[in-house]
Parts: sequence; C-alpha cells; structure tokens
Amino acid sequence: MASTLAAHPADRSVTPTTCPDEFNFATDVVDQWAERYPGLPAMYWTTGNGVPARELSYAYFSQRSQQAAHLLKSLGAQQGERVMILLSRVPAWWELATAVIRMGLVLCPCTTLAVGKDIAYRAEASDATLFIGDEQSIRTLLSVRGQCPRIRTVIQAAGTAVKAAGVTQYQEAMSSFDVEGPFHGPRTASKDPALIYFTSGTTGMPKMVLHNQVSCPLSSAMTGKYWLDLRPGKVYWNLSEQGWGKAAWAWFGAWNMGAALFVEDLSGPFSAASLLGTLHQYSISTLCAPPTVYRQLITTAMRELCKAKPPKSLEHCVGAGEPLNSEVINQWQDMTGCEIKDGYGQTESTLLCGNLVGHVVRPGSMGKPIPGLPFEIIDQDGESCPTGEEGDIAIATTTKAGDMVACIFDGYISATGDVKRAVRHEARPGRSVHPRQWFLTGDRAYRDEDGYIWFVGRADDVINASGYRIGPFEIESVLKRHPAVQESAVVASPDAARGDVVKAFIVRNKEFLSADVSQLAAELQRFCREMAAPYKYPRKIEFVCENFLPKTISGKIRRVELRQLEVQRARQMSKL
Repeated sequence: MASTLAAHPADRSVTPTTCPDEFNFATDVVDQWAERYPGLPAMYWTTGNGVPARELSYAYFSQRSQQAAHLLKSLGAQQGERVMILLSRVPAWWELATAVIRMGLVLCPCTTLAVGKDIAYRAEASDATLFIGDEQSIRTLLSVRGQCPRIRTVIQAAGTAVKAAGVTQYQEAMSSFDVEGPFHGPRTASKDPALIYFTSGTTGMPKMVLHNQVSCPLSSAMTGKYWLDLRPGKVYWNLSEQGWGKAAWAWFGAWNMGAALFVEDLSGPFSAASLLGTLHQYSISTLCAPPTVYRQLITTAMRELCKAKPPKSLEHCVGAGEPLNSEVINQWQDMTGCEIKDGYGQTESTLLCGNLVGHVVRPGSMGKPIPGLPFEIIDQDGESCPTGEEGDIAIATTTKAGDMVACIFDGYISATGDVKRAVRHEARPGRSVHPRQWFLTGDRAYRDEDGYIWFVGRADDVINASGYRIGPFEIESVLKRHPAVQESAVVASPDAARGDVVKAFIVRNKEFLSADVSQLAAELQRFCREMAAPYKYPRKIEFVCENFLPKTISGKIRRVELRQLEVQRARQMSKL
C-alpha cells in the first residue's frame, strides 16, 4: 500500500521554519488522510497477551473525533479552555485528544502514574475546566475534587462506570448522541495554544510547557520523516505513555506521515520478555524505546528468547530520553539486525538532533541536527564553540533571515499566566554578523569534526574535578558495562584536596550483594580507569539499595538531590 499512496504535503514541505498562518492537526492532517485514503490504517490496538490487534483507520478517527467534538460542545466546552486528560492507552484517548485540538481547546496530557496531589496541582496550575479520565483517575480526581474548583466537566472514557454526580460516560454518550453532520470548528491560527505538558524537572514543582498549533503538532512531521523514517504502511510502536512529550512526537509524527500507531494497552510492570513476544507476534516495523528498556533487552536470557522468537517485521529502532552507550547499540544490532538510532529533544521541542535516516550511526553520539534547524553549541557569549569544545546546546529562536523557528515551544507558563521561554543568550555586539537570541536546553555537548553531536551532561550535572570537566553519563555508561552494576548515579562530591571528586552511587545486581564491598569498589575503580580516561574514574563509591536513588515521576535520577546530600555530609564532617 505504501508505494501506491501519494505523499502527504508535510512529507515534502515541513521545515524547522515552516509556520503557516493557520493550521489545525485534526482538519489538516487527520481529515485529509481520511478523505484521500479512507481505509488507511491509523492505529493497531490490542490489550496484548496474544489478543489480535484491532485495526482503526484515519476515517475512523476523523469521524469519531468530529462526533466527540459535538459532544464536548454540548457539554459547554469553548475554544481556549484547557482540558486535562489522564487516560490509559485506549482508542478513546486519541479520539478525544483529536477532538480537543479540532475545537481549539488546549490539551493537557497527564501521566497515569500521577497520584491525587499531582492531579490537584496540575488541574489548578493549568486552569483546566474539563477532565477526561478512566475509572482509576476519575476516582482519584473525585478524592481531591475540592482542590480543583475550576473543573466543571468530568468525562469517563474507560473502565467500569463511576457512579458519581457530574461524571459523563463517554461511550454511553457517544452511542446516544444525535450528531447532525460534520463538526465545523474554529479555524485555528498557528500561534494559538494547543498543548500544555508538565516537565518532570530536577528542582521545584513541574513547569508548564506551552506548545502552539505548529510547534509540536506540525513540526513533529520532521521527527517522523528524518528520524523515524515513517510513511503510509509503516507501523510505529512507541513505549512512552501518553502523559509524556515523547508520546506527542509519536502521535503527531506518525499521523503526519500517514503511518499507523501500534498501541498495546497492558497493565502491570514492564516485562522484557513480553516486549519481545509482542515484536514476534505483531507486524511492527518501527520501535522507540528508552535506553533503560534496551538495556534490559540485551541480557543473556533475552538474547536466547530473541533467537527462538525473532521480531516479525522490525526494521527500524530509535531511542531517546537519555543517551545510549555503544555497548547497548552493538548488542541490540547483533540480536535483531536493527541499529538503534539515538535522538535528542525535549518536552519544549520536537526532535532537535538525531542519527537520522541516511546517516551513518556513530555509536554514543546523538547524531546530527535536523536539517535547517539553527542548532548550535555556544559559549557564554552566545558564540558558536569551535570543534571539540564543550558548550551549551542552544536553538536560535529565529533564523539568520529572521524567520521564526517553528519547532520550539512558546514558553513556560508562570503562576500569573505569563508565557516566557527559558533564559536566552544574545551574542555580544560586534562579535557576530547575525546576533540572535538563543533558547538554552540546559544540556551541554560538543560537536566533532564531522558534525556529530556528543552529549556531555546537564549543565548543572557536569563535574569539575581537579580542573577537568567530567560528564556523569560517560561514567555511568562505563559502570553499566560491569556485571556487578544494576544502576548508578554519578555526581560531584566535595573533597578537601581536589575541590570536587567523582562519586558513584551504585545499586548492585543481586549476584554481587554478598561480595566484599571494599574489593568490589576497587574492582569497579580499576574497570573505570581501563574503560575511560583515568582522571574520570569515581574516587568515591557508595553501594546503595535501589530505593535510595531519588527519581522523578518519569524515572529520571535526580542527581541534584545526591549532590546536595554530599554537600551536607561534607559540612557535617567539617564540624567534627
């Protein structure tokens, strides 16, 4: 089918500076695919465990989202209102989310891991007036309803019906709702708000990231084209649940390119064996998984399972969320024949840099910037760093010609409702022909002689020890290659002689729990000196239990808390 379909306009014309005056993802993408190719698959949905996948077309989502828009309008929803959605991986998520965008409402996705206080904070901070959830999230919302006074409409779209006043049952309402023709909503301007995501952050409460109708919904076409290699007939499985920004890359990236999403609505903890079973059973062509998953997939047991039940149709793999080390990439390729193409982006953007289609993968590198994107590694004056010199990853907010960069968010929403981007740098007068302002991602990297970008670490995670700047990721990657290490977190630790030294907090694999800690620490230090530059090895090692490492709700280690802990310990020791 793929070879017989004409390319969608996004496949040919979307660039980092594409910003039409008007755009609406529902009408300009979903409806257009539905009109041109009504039977084109948009989703394969299953509850897993051998259950056949249900095929849902673009025509299905076009019709259902229009009907859902009629329903939302009948419930009083008006353009510009904010809609919080906390729903499991059921087709209704995409039906309602598409309807929200169609109406010019603002979609606020929330992770299913959220507890009552998270829901209350997000609802109040976002000024949401509508809440869409399943049985569990609806019950949680009702338990904190007094803290969410602005929410006036509650819709349950999955699970056993919650019998409570004011809760509309979506499926029941849709089956009985009398729709008269297609839904004609407002024609949204490109700069109209479309999405609010909450960052997990490393300090303070989560920040609200505001995207307009283009910055994620349309610009994700570049992600689908250059990184995911999607087109009609391809089937894309992204493991991120719908509360995270990377799930938006999947949704918008796949549907802009006319590809189908594969969605598996499983409950319970992650299972590497189950994932391999899914790849063996279903015709999934493209997989996106975080590095933590790939690391679990390359164990000896999983390698044997993969030999017995190889992936059915897998041909393209990508990873994002944190950099991948070369060891994982090489072992996964040996298992499956697929090379993992690492990528880099943020909740505040779409994909910014990656091992793109047609490029040779350089293991350990984030790849190269999206074509046409004003991506730079800059110094403290806002000037481009020379090859090999570490600096801040920055995106110019305009091109040299003055065009707006379309794939960057509008800004963070403050408590007062103001929208501002992160701190930006501007080149000093007289130093640059084209002085520009930069959006700083908060990450540091360097560019090699061939234009590949190499991640160093978060700007506030980089360790300065004895005059050397050391990125924690590199040391954590080395440690992961040792069989004793299940997980590690590397931070700066105060030292009277050296200022700061490298310290590793290490969670051991169960086979090494009875090992002598002094001998094991020495072995790990020797291992690091051999596998990385000698000055980078952790001079301090502390073995901890898995629950010791502080993490965000999305599972990222909060190194800032470990650094603070080390500072507190040093102060206490100085008083003795």
